[in-house]
This record gives sequence, C-alpha cells and structure tokens, in this order.
Amino acid sequence: MTGTAQSFGIIQNDQPERMRAPVRYLSPRLPCGGGVGGRRLRHAWGNPGLRAPATISCHLVTEAPAFSVVADVAIVKGETPADDLTWLSFPDGTARRETVRVIHDLPHLVVESVFGLDEGLWGTLATQRFPGLRLVADAPLDDHAVAKAAVKAVLNRWSDGPDTPSGVRARLRRLGRGPADLAGRLTDEQIRVATAGVRRLYRDWAALPVGGTLRATWPLHDSWLHLL
Repeated sequence: MTGTAQSFGIIQNDQPERMRAPVRYLSPRLPCGGGVGGRRLRHAWGNPGLRAPATISCHLVTEAPAFSVVADVAIVKGETPADDLTWLSFPDGTARRETVRVIHDLPHLVVESVFGLDEGLWGTLATQRFPGLRLVADAPLDDHAVAKAAVKAVLNRWSDGPDTPSGVRARLRRLGRGPADLAGRLTDEQIRVATAGVRRLYRDWAALPVGGTLRATWPLHDSWLHLL
C-alpha cells in the first residue's frame, strides 16, 4: 500500500516540555469515518483510553535535514498491538505501510542505528523501497543474526550479567563470531546511548494515547541520539 508523505499531519503535543522532543504525536490523514470517531479506547497494555488532542495540517513533518535519513517512520498506536499501523515515508515524497511488531522492533530501531547495522531489520525494511538495493532475500543471514544478537545483548531480558558496556560486550562475545567482532568495535558511549535510547522509546510508546503516533527516522538522526 503506498501513499504520499503529505498524508501525515502535524499534531499539537500537550505533554510537558521535557517529554516533547524529539518524538511527536502525529495522526495520519484517514479516510472519512476511519478515525477513532470520538470513542474512548483502551490499549491492551493499559494505556489510558484518551484520544490524542490535535490540530491537523497537511505539511510534511520531519526534524532531520533533507536526505540525511533513509526514511521517516510513523507508528500509529492501535487499540491492541495487532491494530498498530506503521508507515515509512521517503525523501521523494512517497510512503508505504509496513508490518512492525512494536515491542520487538523498537529496540532494533535504536540499536541498529547506534551500532551502524544498516542491513538488520530496519535497513531491510527501508531498502525495499529503492530498486537495485538488496532486499530481504539477498541480505546475508549473518547481518540479521548480528542485529538480533546486538538487541538481545542490550535488552538483557534474562539479567545475564550487568547492564554496563562490559556486560553488553560479554554477552555479545558469547553469541558467535559476528557478534563478538561487533563487541570489539563498539565504544562505551555507543553502548550507553543504545541502552538509553531503547528505554526512551519504550517510555514514549507506553505514554502514547491510542490514535497517537510515534515519529522517528531510519536511521535515528544524530539530533535525537545526542539528547540521550
């Protein structure tokens, strides 16, 4: 499914100043009758059933300089995770829907951006847009395995060692040769920023009301990362 990037509208954010930058609440321009229609909704994760207060305009929204990112990312929060909608929009003004599992895929957005893994999950999604670049079937499986291992090491869901740069590196080295090579290239600051960024996006998503949109870029722009 394709559309134009101008189908996204700016939405006023009434959150406190400390929560505004760099993610905005947005709303895609839906067909007549396709919005929440004044209903009070409740997300399966317990978010309050509030509609995002908004004033709509038809200007393209992006906080990064032109062509400095591959794609703008807009994830509209649904009533349940299955109802979430994700759009990628591109510098040429086109946009398309993608299937994204938010809880799984938001950490990939941060970790792959910070660690320079441009052929992981989000790099694969984005490069499907451009003819001549490698698609999912052409990308080496090792690239995806390294990205998956990197996210696993940063998230540390099973409390396997400390959440420190040395702890992340130790987990990577136990996950195979590719992840071990990555561990040797990473700086402490990269690991710190990746860990903080994952937590930030999770918090922003949890605070987002149903019908609101989490806005980011692939890869995440330096202006966002520098705030962490």
